[in-house]
This record gives sequence, structure tokens and C-alpha cells, in this order.
Amino acid sequence: MTNAKTACKLRAAVGDPQAEQRTPGDQPAQRDRLRAMGRDLNLKRWAFVLVPVVALVELAAHALQIHSVTPAADWTAARDFVASQVKPDDLIAFAPRWVDPIGREQFGPQLANVEREAPPDASRFPRAFEVGIRGAHVPALAGWRRADRRRFGDVTVTTWENPAPVHVIDDLVSMVSPQRMRVSRGDAECAFGHSAPLSGGLGFGPGAPADRFSCSSGGLVATSVVTDLDYVPHRCIYAPPPGGAPLRLQFQGVHMGRTLHGHHALYVEAERGRSGGPVSLTFKIGDAVLGTVVHRDGDGWKPFEFDTADRAGTVVDLIAEVGAPSGERRMYCFEADTR
Repeated sequence: MTNAKTACKLRAAVGDPQAEQRTPGDQPAQRDRLRAMGRDLNLKRWAFVLVPVVALVELAAHALQIHSVTPAADWTAARDFVASQVKPDDLIAFAPRWVDPIGREQFGPQLANVEREAPPDASRFPRAFEVGIRGAHVPALAGWRRADRRRFGDVTVTTWENPAPVHVIDDLVSMVSPQRMRVSRGDAECAFGHSAPLSGGLGFGPGAPADRFSCSSGGLVATSVVTDLDYVPHRCIYAPPPGGAPLRLQFQGVHMGRTLHGHHALYVEAERGRSGGPVSLTFKIGDAVLGTVVHRDGDGWKPFEFDTADRAGTVVDLIAEVGAPSGERRMYCFEADTR
């Protein structure tokens, strides 16, 4: 008996040199390692199954994309209906927001023009045609009265009526021309001329049209479109301050109402980092200051309004001064109108 036990011990020692060092607590750990190795082997054995599975998922996604595309015939029918009903002062808006480029392509520039696609807000429009897919709506039309709804396949056209449209007397954006406006910086006039348009890649800022005011000491003024922090476009007066002496815009023959209403913003790529200096906008009639607003990074498309009831009914030369401590990426744009 003693010899048999000794032989077993010797065989164990020869078969596993570390048998004398292993403690009973090591055995569960070894079993766990073996199980893990077995699982890895099983995964590797069946890994080839993932290839056809991924292919089937991609095929299903492709089929879903194809069947979810709105047919061009539906867009055409909706466009023809809107074209037969729309008036020059009506708004046309597409929903959801991401479908706007498709809507512009389908409806064309005569219907989906820049005044409708990049308005300051919806308050000036007495009526709106909302062209939507997948049950989406335009948030800005919440609270308007629904006058009509028609379906053209996958496209729904809803006609909304503004319960309280505002009457715009003069729109400063439409006055950017050498006939209605003068621009200066310091004591120097900024000439209006025609040259190559200014544009660039991501981060360049709003494009400047060929027809614009240019200042010899730096700065320009032109009508452009700026995208705000929500990437919503707005047509406005692009007047990036160079820093130092402010840009001075004089609008000639402005018919005043009870309020001067507007918005201002910086190009989204210029203000979303919230590291730039403030931009100030001051309105004057002669030496009298109507009011000043300041735009700071993060404000987005910020509204403002000044009481001009004491000037209602008069025709004046309205001055707007745009200034900033530094012109570093101050891609500033504003719009204003008298009401």
C-alpha cells in the first residue's frame, strides 16, 4: 500500500512539474481558463456565420431605403398644386427639416426662392403652404389656423393661415444697393462695385455676392445668407466688423412705423465655439440713438425690437453701426424692418 501511494505521487510529479507548488485554490482558476478557451474556440468556429448575417442586414436596410423614398410623381403633384394656389407673399416650407434640399430641388427656384427658404421669421407671412412627408410639421407654424390639407401620395400639403400677420413697411435687407444705401468706415466711403463672388469651404463663412460694398481699410457689406446655431438659413445683411472703427450703414428714405424689428447672428462655425468677442449694433437717426443690441457667441439668431412710435409716419435716413473689439471670425449678419 505504501509503495502504491508513492508511485502515484511520483507519476503526478513527473506528469506536472508544478504539482508540488499548486494549491487546492488553483484548480477552480484553471477550470475557468479552460472554459474561456473553449468559448473562444466556439466563437472562432462560428465566426463565418457573421458574414452572411451582415449581408442580409445590409440587404434589408437597402430594401427599406428604396421603399421609403418619396416618389418623384408625388413631389410633382404637390408642386403643381402649390404653384396653382400660392401668392407672392405666401410662405412655402418643407418638413421635416432634413428634406428641405429635396423640396427645393423638386419645387425649383421660382417657388422655393431665397425669400421663402431663408426668411427672418414667419411673422410677416399671412399664409403658409407646409409641404411635409412622414407626418412631420414645421414648428414655426404652431398656433396657425389650418385652412386646408391635401395628400399627394406620400406628400401632404397643409395650408396654414397666420392669425396675426405683421405689416412690414420697409425691409432693410431689400435696400442694400447704391440707390438706397451708403456705407463708410471712419472717414472713408466704401465703394459699391461688381467683382468675383467670395466663397470657400467649411469654416469660410457666408458667401459674399459679386455686387457688394467694399471698404479700402477693411470690411464689406452685402446681402447674404447665414446659417444660425440650429443650421437654419436666414437672408440678412452681411456686415462683418473688421475691428476698430465701426462699419456705418446709412439707409436712405426709410418709412418708419411704430417699431424697428430685427434679428442678428454670427455664422454658426464662428460662434458655436463661444470664444469670440461681442458684436454691437446701434441704430441712429441723425445723432439720436434709437437703441443698441449686443450679440455674444451662443446667442444664435437673436431677435431685437425698438420702440419708434414717436417716429411713426416719418421718412428718415436710418443709420446702423456695426462694431467689435476684434474682427477675428466676426462673421456677423443682421436684418431689420419697420412695422
